[in-house]
Amino acid sequence: MAIKRNYLLNLSNSLLNIVFPIITFRYAARILSPEGIGHTQVIFSYAQTFSLIAAIGIPIYGVKVISEDLGHKSKLSKTTSELLILNVISVLICLLFYFLIGLQVPYFTSYRIELIIASVLLLSSAFNVDWYFAAKSQFKVILIRSIIVKGLSLLLLFSLVNDYSDRLWYLIFLIFIWVGNYLLNAFILFRDQKLTLNGIELTRHLKHLGLILSMTIATIIYTSLDTVILGILSDDTEVGLYTAGVKLTKVAIPILTSLGLVIIPKATALNLDGHIQAQHALYHKSFSLTALLAIPMSIGLFLLSYEAIQLFSGPAFTSAVTSMQILAFLPLFIGFGHMFSFQILVPQDIYRGMFWSTALGVILFASLAYLLMPALGSQGASISSLSTEVLVTIMYLVYVPKVIRVALPWKKVIYALLASIPFIPISYAVKSFGFSDLITLVLIIIISASSYLIIQKSVFKEALVLDTIALLKSKMEKNE
Repeated sequence: MAIKRNYLLNLSNSLLNIVFPIITFRYAARILSPEGIGHTQVIFSYAQTFSLIAAIGIPIYGVKVISEDLGHKSKLSKTTSELLILNVISVLICLLFYFLIGLQVPYFTSYRIELIIASVLLLSSAFNVDWYFAAKSQFKVILIRSIIVKGLSLLLLFSLVNDYSDRLWYLIFLIFIWVGNYLLNAFILFRDQKLTLNGIELTRHLKHLGLILSMTIATIIYTSLDTVILGILSDDTEVGLYTAGVKLTKVAIPILTSLGLVIIPKATALNLDGHIQAQHALYHKSFSLTALLAIPMSIGLFLLSYEAIQLFSGPAFTSAVTSMQILAFLPLFIGFGHMFSFQILVPQDIYRGMFWSTALGVILFASLAYLLMPALGSQGASISSLSTEVLVTIMYLVYVPKVIRVALPWKKVIYALLASIPFIPISYAVKSFGFSDLITLVLIIIISASSYLIIQKSVFKEALVLDTIALLKSKMEKNE
């Protein structure tokens, strides 16, 4: 029950993270145009890249190591303090390189004020301690904090971003979302945990963090720095088009990855205690859920790319439809990649496998970016990103221990694909009536989701669907 409760809390936060960018991007895109969105996104992505590097793998490693120290008050305080100190040191080092590199890149020459403002994101990232709350399964704290910050940031966006000249305020809005979370993190952490400098051992973490950092840097190149690279190799308009496609395809990904933070502590504990069968049961459920959700999401995004772009980005972004169709399959590969890496490889301490997987991904991304982005712009970036995620996910799977790999319910992938086939005729039928983009989108989603659940329940007897229906029935009966 604890895993279900924590997943629902984390899922609620993920759903909030889906609705929020849809609302805010739809508003900003119509005011700032593809060029304005692209310009702001390059600056923000540059700062975000350094903040991710400054984390030195702690968001992944921290969940595992803190979960190991639960129940030992002094060890928990010591480990938390060590990770915070390491993060502060890395932030200061990264801040130096942030300005050294930024001031040398010709693109940023005219945008030094934006560069300085964006550095606040990097500075505040020292207090990105979601790993602490996730390890302690305090997902309610994360959810409440997220609601408060997003509510305030909406007020900031609607009151300050009103025309094309307000690009700087849009950048501040993007930064505030993260900085607000980090500052609340610090307040809650310092109230909850007594930090110490006594007997700290920073070096004991360096081996694992070194491998994760290498993997993180590699991953960042094709998940965050891709926007910056596109801006340098192409132009701001292409970045804006690419951003529109990426945002709409990635809004569904938090639903798939939200289970990861919940499972890592549990999988780590089972691994330490040697409960092999319980581990396999946990991975079986996680794989089934990923297949159940990721496959229809990707197919749906592909079929509804035009309507989604028109509705949420506007006619000025019509050229982003092709990019979104290419990127539509990101949820599928990122969903499974996240499951293989964070839920299996991390608890199993197979960090080296994660590093080599992402290293190969970087080589592929760099090659494709150099060849495709100058000529194809946003579409070239989309091909590069999707191809890289496919390769990395396959490599993660290769490093998953064979005993776990063969035990995964691979037939669930076939079932999900078959249950998604009706989406195609449903989509074409609804579109033929010529409804507005909103009505078309809503009708296709409702009808397709209904048919998908009916097939999964009646034909394939999917346990997750049957259990959910049974749970809803029992709750309704209690309320009668």
